[in-house]
Amino acid sequence: MRSYPPNSPQAVSRLLALSVIIDGGGSPLEIAATYRLGILDYAGIQEDVFDQVLHEMCTDLPTTPDGLVQVEIEMIDQLLAEIVRPDLRLGLWKAMWQLVYADENLADAEIALLLRVTSTWGIEAGANGSGQIAGPVPTADLR
Repeated sequence: MRSYPPNSPQAVSRLLALSVIIDGGGSPLEIAATYRLGILDYAGIQEDVFDQVLHEMCTDLPTTPDGLVQVEIEMIDQLLAEIVRPDLRLGLWKAMWQLVYADENLADAEIALLLRVTSTWGIEAGANGSGQIAGPVPTADLR
């Protein structure tokens, strides 16, 4: 798996791309929603950068014989470690929720990913879909 600099547009794009494809390939509604989300602008992501990262992600991930992507917990943890800014984590977490629900269906793999992100980053989810970072989180911007 490629590595990207912490908090980089590529690191953010990869988590967005994972959100789109983790349930088996990415629904057109989820992919289209990516371009409507403010997180692309917020994180300084150009659409062509996201497109490139999505393509790389699809080619880098191992697949099952029937074409489904195989994602291991260790890989998810590696990707999550590349985002260190608390404000970026929270914004990305919210965008990931919006993306996976863009097709109005939550697959088991999507739920597992979102729960891993929530737990790993220490986000306390509110009943209204908002969230906040719980406890101390490193605040260094390593870009």
